[in-house]
Amino acid sequence: MNNKYIIKFSTLFMLFMSFNLLAQQSHLNEKQVNLMVGLDTEAAQVVTKFHQALRSKDTDSVRSLLSDDVLIYESGKAERSLEEYASGHMKSDMQYLAQIKSKLIEHQVKVSGDMAVSTARFENTRMVAGRARVSISMETIVVSKIDGQWLITHIHWS
Repeated sequence: MNNKYIIKFSTLFMLFMSFNLLAQQSHLNEKQVNLMVGLDTEAAQVVTKFHQALRSKDTDSVRSLLSDDVLIYESGKAERSLEEYASGHMKSDMQYLAQIKSKLIEHQVKVSGDMAVSTARFENTRMVAGRARVSISMETIVVSKIDGQWLITHIHWS
């Protein structure tokens, strides 16, 4: 990732955090918060297509939605390119998703110019020794408009 994208990402991240702080302050007295925001944007559609492609084991679609220099953080490890991810744990991500039931409980996408930040939480249920195990996972995805096309440039899963 070149310095231009790092600077844009840092700026967008700071804006995103500022928006979140302002939103939290203004919604303290409200009982309901809209947990699904910005899903009609082009950037959000890229994220949704990515989720669908992983779940359906569509490697060609996954590849078409990631930038060549995508940076993926997961479980304390980093993959620094599309090729590294594709030859690394992409297939195991697909297998894992096939074994669990995953419910989207929050998804917010904030767009600023040619960059967008998607944050999501999922409730995941999987069977272990005949018992249902429920966990919450979180995801942050940065989507950047590169040469007129929205592509995923960064993913952080936890």
